[in-house]
Amino acid sequence: MHKVIDDDLLEFMGKQESQFLIEPSSLIEQVRQRFAAGDRIYGDQLPWTKTHECIALRPGEVSLWAGVNGHGKSMMLSQVCAWSLLNKWLIASMEMLPEATMERMIKQIAGTSEPPEEYQERILRWSDNRLWLYDQTDSIDSDRILALIRYAASKQIKHVVIDSLIKCGINREAYDKQAAFVDKLCWLAKSCLVHVHLVHHIRKSDTEKKIPDKFDIRGAGEITDLVDNIFIVHRNKSKEDNKQADASMPDAYLKIAKQRHFAWEGIFGFYFHKSCNQYSSHPTKTMNHWVNV
Repeated sequence: MHKVIDDDLLEFMGKQESQFLIEPSSLIEQVRQRFAAGDRIYGDQLPWTKTHECIALRPGEVSLWAGVNGHGKSMMLSQVCAWSLLNKWLIASMEMLPEATMERMIKQIAGTSEPPEEYQERILRWSDNRLWLYDQTDSIDSDRILALIRYAASKQIKHVVIDSLIKCGINREAYDKQAAFVDKLCWLAKSCLVHVHLVHHIRKSDTEKKIPDKFDIRGAGEITDLVDNIFIVHRNKSKEDNKQADASMPDAYLKIAKQRHFAWEGIFGFYFHKSCNQYSSHPTKTMNHWVNV
């Protein structure tokens, strides 16, 4: 009788997989920490106080930052990075020159569009060993992106920004390859305890005035299933197009459309200050001088 599966091969493969078997007692410290946290949110916080009890950036997770082109998802993520530079970050923006990335971030940190040259230089020097920029503005093979994240983890970098999925060498119609890449991102984030921020686009819609949801995200449906968190950034086009609109209406919204390990989902409103590329919780106040250099 013909053997469908080779027993010797199965035995060999089983021994290979046995390296991933663990005993429950090896998890004593990790389980103790989870019980100690209880229902409290844990992880790195976003810049805005009103978000602190609702959402955080936990190690070993992948967050998808989505939005219509031009609605500010990369800009808001830049502010999150600037706020959290006591941790180590790597920004791989294949859509923006490194100097443009730093110009925007310095404005956000300073709270002004024209910080003095001395302050600019001090921020740049202060950012050394806290922030790394991937100096590539072309599409990069997805395996190279995975290798970059693995290297970042070896240098104790805690957050990696990939901006954006369409620059990771995968055709926008190759849904199976998109899903496979995001699956590898999730595996790598968990293996290395790095938080990966993946920027992606929303499908084109008849209107930009409606806040999208996770079902509007472009590409393979598995993308939203696989990632741990989904952030959707949306400009308030209704306010922009109506000169008589109430000034107290938010200029932009951040929608938490998914949070796998903390049940809260909802929407925050923010005010955009164009002079310093900042989003704040107040229509007239910016968040100034986060970094005292």
